[in-house]
Amino acid sequence: MSEAAKSPPPASTAVPSIRIKKGQMLFREGENAGAMYLIRQGTIRVFKKKGEADIEIESIRAGQIIGELAFLDGNPRSASGEALSDCELVEISGPAFQQVLDKIPEWLKILLRTLVTRLRAASTKIRQLESSSTEFVYNEKEGKRVAQNVYLSAPDVMKVSTAILLVANRWGKSVQLGDRTGTEVPAGLLQRYSNQILQVPSSKMTSVLDAFTVAGFMKTDDTSGAIVLLDIEFLEKLIHYMNEENLTEPSKRHDISNRGFVIMSLISKHLSRYAKDAEGISLVNVAEVLKLETPEGGRAPFRLDDFAELVKLGYASNVTAKSADEVLSSMRSDHFLLSARIQRALKSIEAVNDQKRKSGK
Repeated sequence: MSEAAKSPPPASTAVPSIRIKKGQMLFREGENAGAMYLIRQGTIRVFKKKGEADIEIESIRAGQIIGELAFLDGNPRSASGEALSDCELVEISGPAFQQVLDKIPEWLKILLRTLVTRLRAASTKIRQLESSSTEFVYNEKEGKRVAQNVYLSAPDVMKVSTAILLVANRWGKSVQLGDRTGTEVPAGLLQRYSNQILQVPSSKMTSVLDAFTVAGFMKTDDTSGAIVLLDIEFLEKLIHYMNEENLTEPSKRHDISNRGFVIMSLISKHLSRYAKDAEGISLVNVAEVLKLETPEGGRAPFRLDDFAELVKLGYASNVTAKSADEVLSSMRSDHFLLSARIQRALKSIEAVNDQKRKSGK
């Protein structure tokens, strides 16, 4: 066990109870197995590493045993276990299990060994899943799009988004959040459609919801667990955009670098300063935006040369430099703002994938 913190066992039980927090690892792939665990409360996701990404195997919930295969056959852990929520578990150690084993007949011991062997053979399921999270992503270091395994692929995100949209439109109810109106999405139905019907693991659904919360168009009530969608129309547009991008040749997609996204975000922040013409086009002074966002005596957040990426991707026109303080570019304001929101959502997903890759989970 990697990160679990043991708590004193109740006086009435012979096996220790442990608690781990959401995001903590119960055990890691390749470790020796000193125990198996009965989950009393919470959910543990089981996953296997494939390159820099994860292959989801299953989610183990309260009332189930986890980590039994490696414990019973003495082999290293074949997968990792991470808490999807705060968990309480009963730790069943080797000595505790041996005490029970000593009291059962020999034929039952043989049966247990047979079952473990057959369950190990079922690991072919892992190999069948290894290609399910492969997609093309933008690699900033190499300056090009490359194929790699990711934790949340575009199809994963679209499936969860579709489940959210379906449940929100059919069973959602309107709620007031300050001066905003949102749609409360029944968590149980969302889990059912996402996990059971669309076959997206619970851990991935949770990660998508977390990313959408960071992106600002979804909220989760930490007390009640209620999921509130703040902008249904935007989610529809995000699904449409991702689907179109997924069908596009990788070299022609609108993947944007982190630097380009920073520029896009800063221009969006100040876009209302520049009036739209009858066709909805604004003439933006990029140099002015740069000046407004550069702290006195500080470092500029971007260079004017970096703006060329937005031009290449079709978000803005080529710049016209009239002076050092006036560098103009025209852009369709509404489309630009929508594109910036979409890219924020995609960057939130990308951040989840980066975090999973760096943490080795």
